[in-house]
Amino acid sequence: MLRLSRELAERIANVTRLLADDDSDGPLRQLTDLALELIPGSVAAGVVAADEASWSSAASTPGVAELHRDQLRRGEGPVAEALRYGEARRVDDAQADVRWPSIASAMVREGFRSCLVLPLRTDSRPGGALAIYGADAAAFSGAGDDIALLFAAQGGVAMRNAADYRGCRRLVENLHAALASRAVIEQAKGILVAEYGWPPDVAFKRLSIQSQNTNKKVRDIAADLVEGRINREQFRDV
Repeated sequence: MLRLSRELAERIANVTRLLADDDSDGPLRQLTDLALELIPGSVAAGVVAADEASWSSAASTPGVAELHRDQLRRGEGPVAEALRYGEARRVDDAQADVRWPSIASAMVREGFRSCLVLPLRTDSRPGGALAIYGADAAAFSGAGDDIALLFAAQGGVAMRNAADYRGCRRLVENLHAALASRAVIEQAKGILVAEYGWPPDVAFKRLSIQSQNTNKKVRDIAADLVEGRINREQFRDV
C-alpha cells in the first residue's frame, strides 16, 4: 500500500509537467484522462479552461461535453459556479438534487448519480474547473475526495505552465516574423538604393508611401518588390 501511495503521489505530481507543443487543448485532454484514471469512483470526467472572453474544454464522453456546454451557456450549474466563484461544487445524488434541476436530469440520463467539480487555480482566480462524475450516489468521499483535491491543485499548476509555454511560443513566433519582415524590407531598400541612388531613409519612405497608397503592409510591398511582382518605376513617382 505504501508503494502504491508513493506511485500515486508521483503520478499526481507529474501532472504539473503536462504540455502540448502544437495543440492548445492537449493539456486539457491529458488532465481529463489522468483524472479518470487516478480518482477513485470516477466513470467520466471533463476539464474546462476559461478566461474573460472564451472557454475551451475536454471531456471523456460526448455526454459530459454537452453537460458542460449547457452549463456555460446558461451560466448555472456546478461547473459554471465553480468557475464563477472559485469554489468546489458537489452533487451527491442527482436524483434528489434540487439546485439545478435541468443539469441533474441530464446527469441521470447520462448514467451519473454524483459529481464533484473543483476549481483549477492558475493565479489569483480559477482559470478552469475539473469535473468528475460517478455512477453511484456519493461516489466521491474519503480517499476519492482527498485525491481529487490534490489532483485539482496540481492540475491548476499544469494549466498555468501550459499557458506560459504557449505564451513563450507565440512570443518566439512573433519575433521570428518580425525578423523576417525586417530582412525583406532591408532587401527592398537595397534594391531601391542600387536602382536610384537614394539614401536608405528615402528608400524606406518610398516603400511607406506605396504602402499607404495601396493599403498594404510595408512588409508586403517590400516582398512584392524583392520577388519582382511590382514595377520599380512605381517608386520613382510616389
